[in-house]
Amino acid sequence: MKTTRLFTLLALLLMAGGVKLQAQNAPKHPFFVAKEDGFSYRSLIKLLDMDSVYIGSKLESSYHDLLSVMYSRFGRYKEARHEAEATGTMFLDQKRFARNYKNAKAIPLSEVMDSIIENHQGIMMNELHFNPHSRAFVISWLEKCYQNGYRYLAAETLRASDSLLNQRRTVLLGETGFYSDEPVFADLFRTALNMGYTLVSYEGSGSGVDREVNQAKNLVENILDKDPEAKFLLLGGFGHISDRNGWYAMGRYFKEQSGIDPFTINCTMTFDDPYGETDSLQTVYYDLIDNMPVREPIFLYDTVKHIFPCTTGMDVTCCLPRTRFIEDNIPDWKLYNGKVLYTIDRRFINKNGFPEGCVSAFLKSEGEQCVPIDQYMYGKDEKEFKLALYKGEYLLRFDDGKEYRYVTVMVK
Repeated sequence: MKTTRLFTLLALLLMAGGVKLQAQNAPKHPFFVAKEDGFSYRSLIKLLDMDSVYIGSKLESSYHDLLSVMYSRFGRYKEARHEAEATGTMFLDQKRFARNYKNAKAIPLSEVMDSIIENHQGIMMNELHFNPHSRAFVISWLEKCYQNGYRYLAAETLRASDSLLNQRRTVLLGETGFYSDEPVFADLFRTALNMGYTLVSYEGSGSGVDREVNQAKNLVENILDKDPEAKFLLLGGFGHISDRNGWYAMGRYFKEQSGIDPFTINCTMTFDDPYGETDSLQTVYYDLIDNMPVREPIFLYDTVKHIFPCTTGMDVTCCLPRTRFIEDNIPDWKLYNGKVLYTIDRRFINKNGFPEGCVSAFLKSEGEQCVPIDQYMYGKDEKEFKLALYKGEYLLRFDDGKEYRYVTVMVK
């Protein structure tokens, strides 16, 4: 199981009021720097200006880790991947997988999805904090699961302090969860709420084993103690959902406490490089998934039909289709639920925005307090870019890091 990210742990401690001030002679942790401006676009700009402070310091890995999350919030997926690689630990599992992939056989998701949903009370998936592709993948499960009696969606990022989330049915910036400030993640929750799911927080106090045990305990108390026959989906981070012998993570503790064996799907082992800059993963699964007759996710099995690779502590490894860019800044997995492309060109920017900065598209019916449907950090040399939006009325907010400008638009 991957080591819990340092800045995530600090976030939890901060919410609990247990963080002490750093020594005066040490650089402020990047998490606290970003927090000053609410982990916004302005936070990202501030962090980038502090590059010389963190590179070469003990906080360098945490700095890159946080930048990867921040870049992904503003549609800069190439930069997010670069920062994730710079942490030095992000691709260890993928390298291990590459040594064994030659024995793998691909099973199309469509062949097994119905059976998984019908025969399990709980389905757990994990996600990459710097790449929303897996979050978009979970959205594709919601409707079929709901039709088969699933009524709860639990997520590691959700904060118990946002106690009105299910009544309010909107995802608040800086309130609902740390990772849910990313537009696709927020839209996952928005979609689930509109469909009729109850969102469940289960984050646990403490660190290490204590955190895993408490996450499992909270999950049991917040769902099964209230509704013993409840069917649920869960979205966790990295290895927390591991539930096999030898893996002491939330997934296994949940199995021991509840008596329920959830179906666990590893969505973080293989993810593609659509930019063509590295080939470390290409031979792992590109040939397998590109040769499938239908473009869909695949599950991997080994030659003796054991789910592959068992070394992750999860039931199955899922490979998502290779990302294709519909436009320069829009990956294909961002167009779901009937979203359309909305073009912002240089003439529009010059009239309403700033030469470079960030534009955030808020549903007019929700307002700026909610997570935008999409947002993008654009450069001064970009002639145009796209946003992936639902049809409706929006408030576009342009931000150059110092001031805001606003314009209302209708997306048809």
